[in-house]
Amino acid sequence: MALRKRQMNNERLLARLLVQLGSTDGAVTTFLIIVTAGVVLFGTVLIDYARVAALNALAEHAVRTSVRSVLSAYDAALYERYGLFGRGGTPNETIFERSMRGTLEYGGQDERFRPVAPRVDRFQVEDAAYLGRYDVLERQILEEMKIKAPVDFMMEIGNKFASLSKVMKESAATSDALTRMSGLYDERQKHLLQALADMREAAKLANGLSGDSAVNLATGFASYRSDQEQAQRLSASIAAAEQAASVGASKATAAGAKAKASGASPTSSGKAKQADIEKLASLQGSISRYEQSLRAEASALANAASVAKEKGSVLQQSALKHLAEAQRLNGEIRLAAEQAEAAVPHGYDRVTNANQSRTASASASTSSEGMGAALQDIRKTADQLVYSDSWFTGFENEINGQASELAALATAAEQFAANAGAALAGYANSEGNLATAADSLKLQHSQFTNRYVAPGTVLAKREAMIQVNGAADEQRKQNEKEANALFGQTKQLIGTASGGNEGELLALVQQRYERNLQFNQASDETIASASQWADVAEAQTDVSNSLMGGVFEGVADMMEGTRNSLYVGEYVLNRFQAYSPLEANVASNGNGSANASTPATASIGFHAITFAKQEAEYVLYGLHNPSSNVAAAYAEIFGVRFAIRLMEGLIECRALGFPLLVLSGALVYAMKNTLTDLTELMERGSTKLSKYANIDMHYKDYLRVFMLLHGNGNNRLSRIAAVIETNTGTDLSRTPAAISGTVDVSMKLLFLPGAMKLLGRFGLLQGRVVDGRYETTKLAGLSY
Repeated sequence: MALRKRQMNNERLLARLLVQLGSTDGAVTTFLIIVTAGVVLFGTVLIDYARVAALNALAEHAVRTSVRSVLSAYDAALYERYGLFGRGGTPNETIFERSMRGTLEYGGQDERFRPVAPRVDRFQVEDAAYLGRYDVLERQILEEMKIKAPVDFMMEIGNKFASLSKVMKESAATSDALTRMSGLYDERQKHLLQALADMREAAKLANGLSGDSAVNLATGFASYRSDQEQAQRLSASIAAAEQAASVGASKATAAGAKAKASGASPTSSGKAKQADIEKLASLQGSISRYEQSLRAEASALANAASVAKEKGSVLQQSALKHLAEAQRLNGEIRLAAEQAEAAVPHGYDRVTNANQSRTASASASTSSEGMGAALQDIRKTADQLVYSDSWFTGFENEINGQASELAALATAAEQFAANAGAALAGYANSEGNLATAADSLKLQHSQFTNRYVAPGTVLAKREAMIQVNGAADEQRKQNEKEANALFGQTKQLIGTASGGNEGELLALVQQRYERNLQFNQASDETIASASQWADVAEAQTDVSNSLMGGVFEGVADMMEGTRNSLYVGEYVLNRFQAYSPLEANVASNGNGSANASTPATASIGFHAITFAKQEAEYVLYGLHNPSSNVAAAYAEIFGVRFAIRLMEGLIECRALGFPLLVLSGALVYAMKNTLTDLTELMERGSTKLSKYANIDMHYKDYLRVFMLLHGNGNNRLSRIAAVIETNTGTDLSRTPAAISGTVDVSMKLLFLPGAMKLLGRFGLLQGRVVDGRYETTKLAGLSY
């Protein structure tokens, strides 16, 4: 019973519990609690996430603003004078900190709620992109000049030169060809005349081979034989008389008695003998003298023949050697004309092509083509300087022919000497052979002398052929002498400038230049002004043509869109002081008036040229002597003017005909007019571009062109930096043109730092959570 009762109680309790569990009262309240908790959790995380995003945006804005604020403190003097931006004034950290804290933090004077309250924990400001670096300095110059550079004006200069590009190309080709041919021509003529001199020297060897004495001796050989026979008879008679004289006294007495009986003188036989002896002695003397003369003549002819053969062969080889060298030079003369145009720089054609779509008028083009054709015609006349191959073949035959004739003459002399020995030895037919050899020697000597000595028809004719342009050559030498004298005056004119007493300043500029080179790890490549001068006027043609080729290359680069050299050059001429040619002393005889007829009395400057008056020239040439930089500029102006005037001179003198005479006349024309141009430049600061292009070219225009000519090398940027540092006292290698700022910013998280840290682990934050605070680092950099 008790067990049953306990079981029933348990069943009733379970039933009541099941009833209570199956009830729906309070379910909504529980659900709302669960949902609200989730929403609140999500909202708090979202609020802090939004605060983090706002902090990141504020920090980025603040650091950029602070960097800009730092850059706003630039060196005003540097900008006003040279248009360059560099940091200066208040220290970087001071400006950066003020800007950062002023932007992000607040002092708490108001009671407003701020959802984001940043705190600047740490910051750092670093300099970058120093102004002394080539890339930074050049970039700022390009930015400064991309609007200010007178591009239209430079295009005008390009058009000025473009109008002369075709004719200057032909002038360069023609003058280079003629100049090269002139040297080759003179060298060839020297070798030809030396070959002719060798032939004349060989002709002198015939002087000892004359047949006159040989003929006389051969003619006297019959008398010599007659004297020999007579002497033999007298010798026999005298021998017989002497034998009879040896008979005894008895016979002598008998002979004496007989002589008395016959009435004869006892001494008559002795006198006859004495007469025979005397006559024999005379004949023997004559015979001996003849033999000595014949032997001496034979020996002299044999020796002369030996010398003639030996020296004649040497002179023949020398003459042939000179002739071969002359023929080689003749071939080079021919090639010089053929290859002249191929050696001309391509800048002329590039300028012409770049200008085809520009403002060049049809009339100007026609005029240029006409002048170019005239110069081509001059080049074609160079054929006058070239000898044909048959000409050299004829000369070679003459050299060999003379050698053969001289050898034959020497052989004839040797034959006479041999016949003389045979004749003296008494060989048969020796008299006839001797006479024949003597006649042959005389005939050959006469013919040889007539051809090569007097009148020397062969040599005279060849000399006339070699010196067919002798009058023109003489006039050419006079013109070259005059041109060289004018060239000397030009060098004296340009070389009279003097530098100021600025040794310490120049040393300082040099030191700063070298320091900037070292800062940029560059090497010195200073332009040498001496390279613009040649030794003589004719050689200056090559120098000036090379200079003009470079000028047209630079103008072509400018016209085809190359901007760097143009902008940097224009920057230098706009910001730096250049020499004023109007300061030049063009006084004649001290009266202060210019006299173009006596340009040699002018000088570049009547006072010392200080560094401050030629900063642009120093940047261009880099010579650490003020007068040297100005002299270098004038030397290049001279080179340009000379090339242009040489073109005019070739056209003006083309009527002279002989090409080398045309060149020498053009040299004189160019030198005279270039001196006048330099004087005019000193008088009014400009010259006309050309007789055929009535366009003013000012001193600075020439410098603009030279800036293009010498390109935009890094050394020029170092010189720009050296001048700026000298004039402002600012060290560009320590002057930043860019700033980078780094800042650490944090704020306190309002809700659930652990949840935010969890989000950070998934990369959803741009910072980190540390001790309930959100921290982030921002970096910004900016340059001028």
